[in-house]
Amino acid sequence: MGYDNFNKKLKSAFYRFRRAFLRLPLPQRIMVVLLALALCSFLIFGMRQLLHFDKTSSIIGTSTESTDTTKTADKIPGNYVRRHLDGVYVDPKDADYYPVAVMIDNAPNARPQAGLAQAQIVYEALMEGNITRFMAIFATASSTLPEIGPVRSARPYFVDWAQGYNALYAHVGGSPEALTELKMTAMYNINEFYQGKYFWRSHERLAPHNVLSSGENFYNYLNNLNVRSVNYRSWQYKDETAETHCQASACQNIDINYNNPLFAVSWQYDSEQNQYRRLMASSQHNDADGTPIAAKNVIVLKVPSQIVDAELRRHMQNIGAGKAWYCLDGACLEGSWKKASAREREVIYDDKDKEVKFNAGTTWIEVVQYDGSINVSNF
Repeated sequence: MGYDNFNKKLKSAFYRFRRAFLRLPLPQRIMVVLLALALCSFLIFGMRQLLHFDKTSSIIGTSTESTDTTKTADKIPGNYVRRHLDGVYVDPKDADYYPVAVMIDNAPNARPQAGLAQAQIVYEALMEGNITRFMAIFATASSTLPEIGPVRSARPYFVDWAQGYNALYAHVGGSPEALTELKMTAMYNINEFYQGKYFWRSHERLAPHNVLSSGENFYNYLNNLNVRSVNYRSWQYKDETAETHCQASACQNIDINYNNPLFAVSWQYDSEQNQYRRLMASSQHNDADGTPIAAKNVIVLKVPSQIVDAELRRHMQNIGAGKAWYCLDGACLEGSWKKASAREREVIYDDKDKEVKFNAGTTWIEVVQYDGSINVSNF
């Protein structure tokens, strides 16, 4: 009886509302409908944001890693070790999972990128037409990133850098030279043209800037290959202390000039977090989920480059050695980079030829062709 009474009251209320609604003038009825639609949209958007937060709250490695690198040794579990990719303290089982290197679009129509703020290592280098492209490298220990991309095509110099990590290299096609090099290397690669089930095309982005994948897809692909870990050279890392940070006016920002205002980069030092915030085209560079992009270390490599074909594709002399700038703790110093072969990871040295020790955490590597492309300035 209780349910029947409630049902009758509900029907009665509905019919009263319907009669009242139909008596309203047409403009007022339209206004009521628009308000109802707006309220529904607000509720749906709120639920999506809540669910998205739940998904991304366990991004790569966060469940077992100590991301606060300023912690003293006694606050880090005694069995933790530095992860090979970025030096962050993690459970030993998560230290050397297979890295994934993803080619990510940086054309204006590709922004904002998805997942870029969660990468452990990011390379940025010029493509044809004075635009830049990223190669973002992720640790795959507990990768649950729901979106990574937009994924774009391969270039041979990015393939060389990826080989230094023996990473899974993710791309959508590539230049003839890059595809030839991928066939000749033992490095695993996943190409959307042939492994399309691990990618999808978003209807919310314009083609060709709409190919996406996810941490789960790459993780599953590696599982199907039955590979879990890989060896590559890890850089040296140090513990952060307040004494190592720059002092007030001695702190420095970095500007990178790629000869295109839409790709102008600025790294601004945040003394409170001891990290650098990334600006692009004079605006804060944020991920698609709103996360600001930041780095503990910013490295600039000077690499000679030549145009090699009518499509304005480039060849970069990224095997060998060259000049480098390395920035951490608010200060930038000159040194050098050395990469003995495509299969070896480049190493950064100071002006006394001693390997640099970096802060644990995200590192961005900017690749330029001229000394004048980098400007270091005090606050």
